[in-house]
Amino acid sequence: MGKKDIIKIDQVIDLNLDVLGYIDQGITVNIIQNGKRIKHGHLELPEQVEGVITCKNPRCITTTETTLPQVFRLTDREAGIYRCIYCEARAK
Repeated sequence: MGKKDIIKIDQVIDLNLDVLGYIDQGITVNIIQNGKRIKHGHLELPEQVEGVITCKNPRCITTTETTLPQVFRLTDREAGIYRCIYCEARAK
């Protein structure tokens, strides 16, 4: 979008890069340790996201079975459309 944002994390943490890829597929991630870049990569839309989106379909099994994980699968990469794996409802 013509602008850069930097997030600096000074500790080793468990970070789910799929969530960042879901938010914006144009993100570039650089992992730096001891002042040197050890990993560089561009994120894409993940094939599946879990625990990020909630299904809005009132008939979906995840509405009544709250222990089931909210899992959505990418069905159209060009349009960025995700659908619930249980009821096929489109994520909004």
